[in-house]
Amino acid sequence: MIVIHGGVLIEPDHVDEVARVAVGFEAASRAEAGCVEYQLSWRVGPSASLRLLEIWEDEASYLAHTEAEHTKEWSAYVSTVAAGAPAFTRYELEG
Repeated sequence: MIVIHGGVLIEPDHVDEVARVAVGFEAASRAEAGCVEYQLSWRVGPSASLRLLEIWEDEASYLAHTEAEHTKEWSAYVSTVAAGAPAFTRYELEG
């Protein structure tokens, strides 16, 4: 399994917009073959930190997700409303 965890700070003026757009992206990602879990959420606290947890059955599923049109569109969109660079950690689990 492939697990990706991390997040990105969002400009405060764009939080509501990002929350609306994220609903469609999250649903599209969850519908992909090999997706075990896909969650976008907000960190509790004063900063507008969008958190991500994604779990994929295997490398092929994860790579297909990264090449999906909705993923490319989401990534391009988030880069326009981010307050900083995203930070993600990848884990590979066996079993």
